[in-house]
Amino acid sequence: MLVTGGLGFIGLNTCARLLDLGAEVTALDNFVPPRITPDFDAIRLRLRLAVADIRDEEKVERVVRDQEVVFNLAGKSGAADSNKTPLNDLDINCRGHLTILEACRTFNPGVTIVFPSSRLVYGKPLYLPVDEKHPLAPESIYAAHKLAVENYHLIYGKLYGLKTTVLRISNPYGPFQAGEGRAYGIANSFIQAAVAGRPITLFGDGRQRRDYLYIDDLVEALLLAAAAPESRGRVYNIGDGQGTSLLELAELAVAAAGQGKIVHVPWPEEYRAIETGDYLSDIGLAQHDLDWSPGTDIREGVARTVEFYKL
Repeated sequence: MLVTGGLGFIGLNTCARLLDLGAEVTALDNFVPPRITPDFDAIRLRLRLAVADIRDEEKVERVVRDQEVVFNLAGKSGAADSNKTPLNDLDINCRGHLTILEACRTFNPGVTIVFPSSRLVYGKPLYLPVDEKHPLAPESIYAAHKLAVENYHLIYGKLYGLKTTVLRISNPYGPFQAGEGRAYGIANSFIQAAVAGRPITLFGDGRQRRDYLYIDDLVEALLLAAAAPESRGRVYNIGDGQGTSLLELAELAVAAAGQGKIVHVPWPEEYRAIETGDYLSDIGLAQHDLDWSPGTDIREGVARTVEFYKL
């Protein structure tokens, strides 16, 4: 198994699960994060680690050979940041993934590839819950590039026979966030702030609702997608299918941490410009095809995550 972005938040959790299942796992990442916990070091020592940028054609070509499955998690996160640095986002999040796909096409055409996209490709929902047939209207450079890379994967499947599956993911959170310098997602930022006793900053009233997906449930979806032949060439929504407001999420984080406070501030213009409003996933297709459903309630997930970051 190859996990690109394997030392990031989603990647490290995916690597840990694959190792527990007995897989031989290679993690490709351009950055080795600082030590998080002893568990992090234990996982890293069991990995084959390739330190490389996904745009490095020679290194990517070497690492994709002989892999059975690629969990293609690498990339640059951040919708607001992408609008400030669109060319950098294009280079990493588009050219980088074309480099991976080209290497697979040339040196390992029988490989299975699972690519995690984002619910942001839908833009502002026209109806709820959002199913996979909802119109696509990205409102950030990041989301536009995610949609482009979805299509790269699907096209390589049609043209060259690569076994590709796309998952549109909603707001994952949980353990193994690699430090605040590589923050991933609003839920983890709220939880880490509460654990540290820092204020949680909410834009506006915080009433907008989102799906928040505990990382174990996301990893399960990734593995099931890789194992399911019927998922090839298809796109699936992966979320909790329930919805929680940002204010409720912040309150859960403060309650679980036993400290912290919530501070409401006006919307910064750069974030208002990409705000999509309420979002709720229709996960019926993933339930049907992959036999997948999220198993972790938001309260349980937040409590587990708080306990991890208290260590």
